[in-house]
Amino acid sequence: MKFIYWLIKIVLLFVVLYIGDTYLKSLGWWSVIICVVAFILGTRLIDKKIDEYNKQYYFKRLPVLSELKQGQIITIELLNGQKLANRVYMASLSTEILIGAEPILTNGFEELEQGMKKNRWVKLKKVKAIRIETPEHGGINLK
Repeated sequence: MKFIYWLIKIVLLFVVLYIGDTYLKSLGWWSVIICVVAFILGTRLIDKKIDEYNKQYYFKRLPVLSELKQGQIITIELLNGQKLANRVYMASLSTEILIGAEPILTNGFEELEQGMKKNRWVKLKKVKAIRIETPEHGGINLK
């Protein structure tokens, strides 16, 4: 995926440079400014599309991501078999989620606050399953 991402960006750069060199010679320095602006806008569009694709892919693979709310207690099982149990969910990006670095042993307010001070980013490509922990049922397994 990264190879395709950078290949598209390099191709965009060469296209913008070719257009700038061929069609904008009469504008002088303005052609450089126009090419730089076109390249920046093009890369932002590419980044936005890649982020949308990543979000759709991970929501399809891990549907529980759409149900997560800040402050929920979750357990994450990684592809290597490691389990990150009783962690606090804080936020997510298109390819990573932010959780508490240390497990929360009780649902007390002080424990929750301490767990939110230390955090860790987890790459979604390394996640096998995410489970939301609920106190009354001992956890609902949502893959």
